[in-house]
Amino acid sequence: MVILTALGLEYQSVRQYLSGCEVVRHQTGTVFEVGDVDGTPWRVALAELGEGNRPAAVVTEQARQLFSPGALLFVGVAGALKADVELGDVVIATRVHAIHGGKDTPEGFMARPESWPGSHALLHTARLALRSVSWRPDPAPGNAEGQRAPQVYFKPIAAGDVVLNSSASALRRQVHTRYNDAAAIEMESAGIAHAAQIGHIDALTIRGISDKADGNKYPDADAEHQPRAAAHAAAAAVAVIRQLPASPTTPAASLTSSDGAPPSQREDAPSTPRNDMPLSVRHLLSCLADAPLPLYVLSPAAIASAGIPDLSADRVSADLSDFPVHAVTASGEPGAPAVPCVHRDAATQAETAREISHEHAQAFAYAAALLDHAVTMVPDSSTLRLLAPHAMALLWRDSHNPTRAIAAARRVRDAHLARGAYKEGLPLAVQIVKTGRGDLKDDLALGQLRRGCGDFLEAEAVLRQVLARAEKDTHAHGLSLAGRTGPSTRDILRENANGPFTRELSPVQCNVLGFVAEVQHSLGNTLYDMRRYEESERLLHAAVGLLWRTQGTHHPGRMVTQMHRAKAVVRQRRWEEALGLVHDVLPHLAQLRLDRDSPEDDALIRLAHAEVTADIVTSLQRGDTPQMRGVGMFPAIVVKWLGRTVTTARPEKLTWDDVRHLGDDAVRACESAFGGAHPHTGAATTVRDRAVAGQRKAARP
Repeated sequence: MVILTALGLEYQSVRQYLSGCEVVRHQTGTVFEVGDVDGTPWRVALAELGEGNRPAAVVTEQARQLFSPGALLFVGVAGALKADVELGDVVIATRVHAIHGGKDTPEGFMARPESWPGSHALLHTARLALRSVSWRPDPAPGNAEGQRAPQVYFKPIAAGDVVLNSSASALRRQVHTRYNDAAAIEMESAGIAHAAQIGHIDALTIRGISDKADGNKYPDADAEHQPRAAAHAAAAAVAVIRQLPASPTTPAASLTSSDGAPPSQREDAPSTPRNDMPLSVRHLLSCLADAPLPLYVLSPAAIASAGIPDLSADRVSADLSDFPVHAVTASGEPGAPAVPCVHRDAATQAETAREISHEHAQAFAYAAALLDHAVTMVPDSSTLRLLAPHAMALLWRDSHNPTRAIAAARRVRDAHLARGAYKEGLPLAVQIVKTGRGDLKDDLALGQLRRGCGDFLEAEAVLRQVLARAEKDTHAHGLSLAGRTGPSTRDILRENANGPFTRELSPVQCNVLGFVAEVQHSLGNTLYDMRRYEESERLLHAAVGLLWRTQGTHHPGRMVTQMHRAKAVVRQRRWEEALGLVHDVLPHLAQLRLDRDSPEDDALIRLAHAEVTADIVTSLQRGDTPQMRGVGMFPAIVVKWLGRTVTTARPEKLTWDDVRHLGDDAVRACESAFGGAHPHTGAATTVRDRAVAGQRKAARP
């Protein structure tokens, strides 16, 4: 279960119901607190995302990546749009309207409405949970004796991009005319609802009324009414959670069965372990591979995070005493760190597997949760290799409910990809795709890993299919890539020339275009490895334009893609143009402090700079003739002159000394960001070695 809030007071209102919390961070830095709601089997991940539909959509997708949640609730405060909805009341969104989609014409505003229904299963659970008065918090902030008790309304909610605080504004009239069924208005639910729909997550918005959106919303009034409204919304959300029949491992699609019965009432539903055979460490180990399992996978913190019943820290220690523990060196190299690992024989594993056959899904889900938690605790890549066989075993064996197994395998796969351990991550990527439960991002990861392993033809085939499907998705969202890879002249004149140019784009549309750019970047790099430089440049150019449009000039992803485009350009002997692209990026490095805030991107930019310079010097020494391409109506000579007015370096002045300096810089950056064994660090070392050899050759008489 994931609960998202926009404001700090909303977050605290929910946080007070959680116990045993631990912090989980998304790779982008988004922080979730994960804890238990007493009396329920659910683990709840809670995050504060700030105001606005855009961050709401982004954090929803991040929550899906991290937790594969069974359900998602958005909890907070809102303004009332109906006279009978009073301060402190709670509105449950039967539907969320995005109210700012439309076209402003001389005839007036022409609405292009989008809306998303609340989850059928969660709505019915909420009706059951909030039918009585027992859900009401007592006491709640601001509740006074004799005050009207909060009422619950199941009505649509409007979500926009600005705060409505007027009874006579154009926005108020627009909402009244075109979204007259809405009982409340706020700024986040449209982003969450759209992202949840794409991610196939059951989602529901629960809002406490803190104002009437009528011009009387002032700081003093907010300080009085918002805490009470947030407390009522949080209490209603917890009441809904307490009524949910699903276990923490049940996917969203299983909140109700095809026959309408909750999973806990179906004969084939996973049950908790029987009283005569409580779940033990033996049962969990039988779900994993017949391979050494790092002991920290079964640490007390891991057991607590998975919420496994009947397994306390003392019980785990007692169960582990039945198994031998040996130190294992994953890499097999002398001096490599040894990791304490649990061993068990195949006979014991087979016997235990037969014992828990009737509890298959539950035991496997707990094992996957343990593995998922363990990946976040991995100190280095050598111990990560010990987890890969167990992730693969879960994918092979857990056919009943592979949601958690896939989530754990994704985390192991992505960790291998980030560390450059492509051969170790590839089998997991292949198996995830074979399950048929993956998405386009899983196909993209497969293509990236195949490229890392040097399987360029296979990588190209996979990535072209992903790109075709991603482009089809853009059309489904009303977008066109034809001529729109970058901002239009009108966009640049109307907005900041550095971007992003997202005035006419929703957060979800930005995500769709950003994913297309990511695929174009991966495919462009694959074609570069295959020495198809012109095709590579075209794709990377398109990706730069999309990233400029949706993220802006200063986004690290745009800068890295621009540098990789420069590599493809220099291989076509267009040296001046390549240096122009390089100097489009370099001034931002120190200004944005990428070495501190995005060290991986900073290292990739420095590596590409060294590689571009090395290729220019090598080509010059061979006596190659530089090429120059005209752009539009400008002939090559004009383009060359324009390039020299903005580019301080000259190709003919570059030497191996420059390459050596840049190579040293790239090696330091890559070692710091990726580690000494990463392929990127190896590539930087290769450039530096080329420079050293070139210096020696130049020094010979």
